[in-house]
Amino acid sequence: MIKRVMMRPAIALIALALLVVPLTAGTAGALQGVPVLCTAAGTVLFQNNANTAWQLVGRGSCQGDFEGTYFLDFTGVGSSDSLGNCDAMNGGFIVPVTNLSINIVGTLTNAGDLSVKALNQNWVAPITTYPVVTPFLVQRANGAQIGAGAFFNHIFIQCLNSPVAQFDFTFLSANSP
Repeated sequence: MIKRVMMRPAIALIALALLVVPLTAGTAGALQGVPVLCTAAGTVLFQNNANTAWQLVGRGSCQGDFEGTYFLDFTGVGSSDSLGNCDAMNGGFIVPVTNLSINIVGTLTNAGDLSVKALNQNWVAPITTYPVVTPFLVQRANGAQIGAGAFFNHIFIQCLNSPVAQFDFTFLSANSP
């Protein structure tokens, strides 16, 4: 029940971001490609020290780009300047998460013909929330913005590492992720 309630704002945020991303590229037609919509379950782990280290693992499915449905497998590693409200719960001040940057690598396997595409993205946010729904932008390795997403992994805002996470994101694909 809580998961469903939390995902509605996340999906709305993704839709809003998809409207904003083309405008930030300079012109509405600057981004080209076909949308791919993904949902996955997995894990979000972190170590909180001078720079917070993140580790993500996920498995799910994607649809889009006129090539069918894909099986999705990915891992990610990255960092941020803080854990936001999780820092506050450990005696710090309430702050947003800043400079979130997670490199995502994985595969998209076509469910019809089992062809494989490599996935290499950066999930970034200059400022975002955590441990509530955590919105982010999706970029190619060269920094081009191609989508948006959000992940959720803490029921009742508990800040211990959690074995349960939900990832929802979308990106534009020009026949390759």
